[in-house]
Formats: sequence, structure tokens, C-alpha cells
Amino acid sequence: MKKLILLFALIIMSGAIMAQQQMTHEKRTYVAPNGNFYIQKALPVYLWLSTSKTADAKSHLLESKVTEKYTNPFYFDTEGKNTIRTPHAVDPNTKKFVQPLQDIIFEVYADGIAPASKTKFAGAPKYVKGNIIYYGVGLTVSVTSSDAVSGVEKTLYSIDGAAYANYSATLNMNKENQHTLKYYAADNVGNAENPKSKTFTVDLTSPKTTYAVSDPKLGDIVSPKAKITLSKTDNLSGVRNTKYYFDTRSPVVYYNPIALRSLSDGDHSFTYYSTDNVNNVETKLVYNFYLDKIPPVTTNTIQGDQYTGNYKYVSARTTINLASTDNKAGVESITYLIDGTGKTTFSSPFKVPDKKGLHTISYYGTDKVTNRENTKYLKVYMDNVPPTTGIIYGKPQFFDRDTLFINQNTKVTLTPKDYESGVKITEYTVDGSKSTYNSPFTIPNEGYRKITFHATDRVNNVEQVKESAVFVDNTPPVIYHNFSIKAINRITKNGKTYDVYPNYTRIFLGATDKKCGTQKIQYSINGAAFKDYSSPYTLDVSELLLFKSKKLYTVTVKAKDKLGNESEKVIEFYVGNE
Repeated sequence: MKKLILLFALIIMSGAIMAQQQMTHEKRTYVAPNGNFYIQKALPVYLWLSTSKTADAKSHLLESKVTEKYTNPFYFDTEGKNTIRTPHAVDPNTKKFVQPLQDIIFEVYADGIAPASKTKFAGAPKYVKGNIIYYGVGLTVSVTSSDAVSGVEKTLYSIDGAAYANYSATLNMNKENQHTLKYYAADNVGNAENPKSKTFTVDLTSPKTTYAVSDPKLGDIVSPKAKITLSKTDNLSGVRNTKYYFDTRSPVVYYNPIALRSLSDGDHSFTYYSTDNVNNVETKLVYNFYLDKIPPVTTNTIQGDQYTGNYKYVSARTTINLASTDNKAGVESITYLIDGTGKTTFSSPFKVPDKKGLHTISYYGTDKVTNRENTKYLKVYMDNVPPTTGIIYGKPQFFDRDTLFINQNTKVTLTPKDYESGVKITEYTVDGSKSTYNSPFTIPNEGYRKITFHATDRVNNVEQVKESAVFVDNTPPVIYHNFSIKAINRITKNGKTYDVYPNYTRIFLGATDKKCGTQKIQYSINGAAFKDYSSPYTLDVSELLLFKSKKLYTVTVKAKDKLGNESEKVIEFYVGNE
């Protein structure tokens, strides 16, 4: 089987070789239209003489005794015009020498040189690489031949091993491949030049270009950090250059991966194409993409306790929420740090460290093509200390037996203080009745009273409830009086009954207070100025004879306890003998 295949291959190869062998061109003579006689120079020459012009006339082969060695045949020695001559031409009519004397000349043109052919390649770009010649679209090949003597009979050509054919018109080379053109010319006397050969490649196919976009990207949404790389191939002459342009700009030659930073944010078209070395231009290709240069926008939300004053105050219960939006690619992540440390990817609201003082939260968003926004900062003041509230009792007040006594006029002042966010509200209760503290207050109802109070700051830190107990004493002393002697009579005047005492009577005054005791007793007789009933500087009324005159006496007595609760009593009686 193998022998059969080999034999078949040999037969095919033999046929191909025979197909493009040079044709046989017989050496011969040729009479040109102008009458010139041409002979292939290598042909032998014999001279025959005849007395008639007819072709079948009797003729005689001439012999030479002088140059017998070089005749029959003899050969023309000169390329081109040769002559056969005899001396002295004779006039055909007179049979006399033509005057002046001249030779009879027979012209014969010997031609032993083959024609010369040449080709002209036109109509297409040309590129040479090493030993290979490439031509592009539109290639025509013309063959011109010339001969110096007998002239060109025909020009023959063979393409890619085909049989030789007569060349009659320009060859159109419109088939892509490597081609071998063989050609030669033969003249009119059978001289044929050695076949010439031209090997060349026709390249009719444009290059192929592909693009690749580096990360970061998300589909056709591309980061300004990305680059576009072009790869190009050409099957024959090779790529001469690759050009590209964005949108409506002018094309530029591609050398290195193309950075995208100079483009604006938004939609863009990237057009690219390659040209090979014989000017086959690739159909323009377009890649449409969106250049996302805009980073996300991240905002913060303080959730829960907060107050804006000198700082943004928060409490230990406060959480910070971060939210980010992006114009195109979408948000990939939000990163935050607290006080410059602990880089964390945000996933849910977080708390500020429970350490009193100022804290800085830095944060930024990154989108899915790695655009990162500038770091933003949120400063908050952690207020984790509740207020402290004091209580101040105004006057009057009296402290005795571990008990503080006040009355309904005593003002109670609460003094809340908070050194961070400040006090928002102070609340108190008196015997369970809840009130909001705005200004000093009083407790009107007498008795033992319990005050609870606490303050809340502006971030809702609540002070532990405090208690204070007081006794409210609104009851003045009870005034008593006694005379030094019993009444000696009773009289009625103006519808009113009075006791009558002798003019040596005296009055003893006194007052009792159940809670905090009597502080002072004063009296006034008949509208006179009040005097202390007893003092280091005066004698009390019981030690003085103040009722000597016989008349109606009105004694007004006032008594105050240690809280200033005051009672008054009016004593009316007569002095006399009635």
C-alpha cells in the first residue's frame, strides 16, 4: 500500500514538473513583413544557384575550392546583418558594369541571441521582509520582451507550476497565496531565453486585532486604573501599525497599554484597527464602555442619644450608621477607623468606645471598580457620665434632732450640673408626685415630706435618684396669757363683755410650738410699737405695772417659731373698780 501511495505521489510530481517545462522552439529562418530575411545564427547555410525564381527550378549547390573546409555548410559569423556579395554589379538590360562600380550585395540577418523579458509589478503596495516579497490588493504583473534582431515571436508564462501559456495581457493577481511566476520570450528564428522566475506573496487579508481590559472593572464599567491592551496578528505580511481613538478624537498609533485616567466620567467608545505591511486595513472595531471615575458618597447617621453643642455629644447607647451610594458601579465596601486604629469593614451600626472624651471616626467608601472617596471624619464626644444634682433649702429653716424643718415659704433649689453635654431635664417628686424642675419651689403641705430628684443630661444619661427628707411646719406657736390676779368684775360696753382687773394686775405671756419651738414673743399695748416680751435688754410685761390707768386695754401679742411661722392674739380687758 505504501509503495502504491509513493508511486502515485511520484506520478503527480512528475506531471507538475512536466506541466511547467519550457516549450520546444525550433531553430528556423524567418522573412519579416519588410522582406528582411532572418536566420537562426547556429543553423548551417548552403548556397544554391538557379536561373529561375520559381521554387521548383533547377538549382546547383555552390562549392568553394579556396575555402572548401568552411563551406557546405558555412555559418554566418556576425550577429545581425550579414552580406553575400560579388564584385561589380551588371546592368540587367545592357549587361554592362554599372558605373560607378559597385558590389552586388545580398543581406542576411543572423540571429543567435534570445530575447530578453522583464516584469513590472504594479497597482499594489509592496513590502519586503527578508527574502519574501509581499504585495497587497490590486496587484497586476505585466511582462515585456524585446529582441534586437528577428523580433519577439511570443512571450510565455507559467504561474504556480501551470503549463506555459502565451502572454497577451496584464496579469491580475487577485488570489491570496505565495506565487511563483515563470516567464520567457522566443524570437522569430527560434531563440528562446532561459525562463526567469519571480516568487512573491499576495496578501489580501487584513490583520486581526483584539482588546483586553485589565482590572479593576465590572463588565463594561471600567475603573480609571484599568488599561486597554491591544493584541494583533496577521497571517502574511505582518502588522505595520495599530491605531485607536476614543470617541471622536483623531487616531493615534498604539505602542503600549492605554491608560484611561485622562477620560471623563461617563460613556465612551474605543475604536481600534490594524493595518498590515501591504496596506490591508482592518474594519474598525468598537468597544463601548462606561468609565466610572466618581467614588461613592458615604454619609453618617448618629442613631440614638446625641446633642450638638461645642461637640457632637453621644452616649454609650449611641450607634453610628454609615451608608454609601455610587453613581454607576455600585458600592463594594465602607471602611472605618476609630481614633485612627482598627481598620474595619462596615457591616452594621457600631458604638463609640465607652471612654469619656473626644473620638474621631474616619471613613470612606470604595466602589466595585476601586474608586475610593476621600476620607471623611466624624468627631463625637463620648459623654458617659450622668449629671449630679444637689439640693439647697432656703430660709426659713431649722435643723434639730436630725431633722430639717422648713415651712411653706422655704424655697427648695435643685442644682443639677453636667460638665459634658449639659443638663436636659431635672425631675423631682414630693411624696411621689412627679414634677419637672424649672425654678425653686416650695412645699405647701405640712408634715414629713420626702423629696426625690435626679437630672438627665442631653444624651440621656440619667442620674441615680437622690432623696432628701424635711418636715414642713406651717403651724405658728400657740399664744397663752395669764393675769396675776383674777378678774374682779365683768362689764359690757357697746355690746361686748370685758373682764375687769384691778390697777395692779400684771399679764404673763407665753407661747408653745409643737415642732421647732417658739423663737420670739412680742406685744403692743393700745397700738404702741411692739416690744419683745423678754429680751436681754428689756423687762417683760409681767414685771411692769403697765395697767394703772382705769380704761380699756388692748394688748396685741405676736409669737413666732424658729421658722417664722407667726401667730397673733388680741387681749382686751378693763382696769378699774367697775
